[in-house]
Amino acid sequence: MLNRRFKASTFSLLLVLVCAMFAPRQVDGQVIIVKSSDNSYFDQTISTLKKHVDPATRIRVLRAAELGDRLASTDRGDVFIALGQLAVEAVTQLDAEANSINAYLTLEQYQELNLNHHLTIVLDQPMHRYLAFCKLMLDIESIGVIDANRIDPNHYRTQTLDQFKLQLNQYHVDKTNKLLPVLRNLLSQNDVLLMLPRQSIYNRDTLKGVLLTSYRKRKPAISYSPAHVKSGAVASIFSSPVDIGRHLALLLNQKLNKQIHDTPPLQFARFYTITTNLRVAHALGIELPEEGELRSRIDELQP
Repeated sequence: MLNRRFKASTFSLLLVLVCAMFAPRQVDGQVIIVKSSDNSYFDQTISTLKKHVDPATRIRVLRAAELGDRLASTDRGDVFIALGQLAVEAVTQLDAEANSINAYLTLEQYQELNLNHHLTIVLDQPMHRYLAFCKLMLDIESIGVIDANRIDPNHYRTQTLDQFKLQLNQYHVDKTNKLLPVLRNLLSQNDVLLMLPRQSIYNRDTLKGVLLTSYRKRKPAISYSPAHVKSGAVASIFSSPVDIGRHLALLLNQKLNKQIHDTPPLQFARFYTITTNLRVAHALGIELPEEGELRSRIDELQP
């Protein structure tokens, strides 16, 4: 009888230990989401993130403007998620060494803010994905990109160029090289304009001229923004608020489970969405492939 009781108690203890191993882990501190402003994009991202983390996780949402007033100090167990540049700057001002994940920044902003050691999801897609998207959708041979500065050619180096026998040509704008003349030169020498997330180049003052010039030259523009597709770009590949929320949840879960050590601080977009403008494509004589097939072929590629 005593032996049976011992076995039963031992089994119960083992069962408790196993359950404890697989039970949701209690977070040491809280997750503080700081958004640059109130808008639907941030709200969709936050909603998606909450669906993909442990329900027991304590999550607090603040606006950047109120962070200093609502949070006098930070706890080492807290994890900050900063959405947008104002939020990133607010968190940095509060605690430059805060345990944080940044999102809704372009690569250009990431470099300007000197966030080299801070975990950041940029809006930019990895270069191999941009190139594969252009090639598989348009079956072109040459792609032109414009940057605000001269970029090291190795910055855009990817085996996708060799795999597809693609030629990638770089152009830059500055005080002497104005955007529209540079763009006309690019369009005369390449099959497509690939618009990268460069706010210094593509903004409300320049966008109309860029897309109109591309259309008149009968050369498609591929963009990073769905808004540009509505304005005349043939297509865009980008990360939606839901895509960003999923990526944030992935990194947050790694942080909460202490599995983040080998994760590169600069994170290009992991999940993506595609949108097209059939009217512009038809006007340029372009027959676009079916999206499902296009995504499958893109996802098969390695950087």
